[in-house]
Amino acid sequence: MKRISSLLIMLMSVLLLLSPIPAAAETVDPSAATERHLEQQDPINFPVSTYGYKYLGTANGLLYFKEPLLSKNPRNAKGQMLQEYVVTINPKTNKVEWELPIYGGFKFGDRAFFDKAGNLYSLVGAGLKQFSNETFLYSISPKGTMNWEVIFPRPLEIDSLINNKLYVHDNSSVYAVNLNGTVAWSKSFEREKMQPSHYLSGVALNEVLTLKYNSQHIEASFDVLDWNLKKKISYPLNANSTVEQALKLNNDIYILKIKKSESTMLLAAIGTDGKVKWTKGIDPTTNRLYNVDGKLLFANNKGFYVLNGNGEQLNHTPLAPIPVRAISYRLRVDDKYISITADSRIETKTALTVLDRKSYKTLYSFAYPLKVGEQPAIYFDDILFTQGKFFTVYNYQLIPFQ
Repeated sequence: MKRISSLLIMLMSVLLLLSPIPAAAETVDPSAATERHLEQQDPINFPVSTYGYKYLGTANGLLYFKEPLLSKNPRNAKGQMLQEYVVTINPKTNKVEWELPIYGGFKFGDRAFFDKAGNLYSLVGAGLKQFSNETFLYSISPKGTMNWEVIFPRPLEIDSLINNKLYVHDNSSVYAVNLNGTVAWSKSFEREKMQPSHYLSGVALNEVLTLKYNSQHIEASFDVLDWNLKKKISYPLNANSTVEQALKLNNDIYILKIKKSESTMLLAAIGTDGKVKWTKGIDPTTNRLYNVDGKLLFANNKGFYVLNGNGEQLNHTPLAPIPVRAISYRLRVDDKYISITADSRIETKTALTVLDRKSYKTLYSFAYPLKVGEQPAIYFDDILFTQGKFFTVYNYQLIPFQ
């Protein structure tokens, strides 16, 4: 049955790729109850004709994208293969500003952080040895040059940028890296010939959020440790539950996203005394929690929600249900707006919803595909709202709308 479903999804994807793109579209502005007419501008061709450009964010007035290359990868003098490009688009000129090839190994990640100076930080596999698990953390300047690369002996994830330090980790080790590429410190939960004492689930200011497992490798407690790995808080966990995400919301509250079953998910707010302050059931299609301005934000098939530290609901914006469990809603946040999009192409009435960051007022809402009168439907791989403009990503083109 899974094989049949996969074949159907692949067939649908091929049909979508063959659909044409018309020259204009309209969207309803719910806040003003009027229609806004969007004129399509000339498409911008990405430097590499390949499928799957990923939007990283906007900095220095430029749109940043990353594109992993999946075939025909040339090697550099070190023997590393060309794995991806970082590409920037100038929305004022609608042209490619610069592109930078990234050489490394087979580790693809779309997560990136920008500092106040506009430098980008991200990860790629090192690729210096065959079947190597080494990872490069790299920094790119606003002008598109490589500032530095730091190699780590294990596969890592980039977690956060806090007080001018980058935090990268795997399940059992965490590294703090200065913005000049030097490693400030590292900590590990590994023990010789034994499972790690804790498994990392997140990093907060001066703290490490961890899950402790018992000898049966079952989650036993949620533990908050200081930088010296000394326990500050411990909250016991139910053996029949799984903590999918942990984050620190404010100075008093930690939030756990707990999966009880395939149909049951809840939020648990843990205080600094290690006790539950409140719990709240949420739709199991919730993918990720976000801490934005000290508020808890998340989206699922029931809608977009904003909660304060007391668990009180400050906003609920309805969203159309996504019928495929493998696809979910994600949030993109900039200085002014919150954009909610599906993380893959799927037919839905709310493929892009844009809200004001302060008031949570809905400004715009788009469907997928865009349907405009008698014109053919507009298909896209991704849709963005940034710099006051709308963009769609389709194959290897960025298509601006004015």
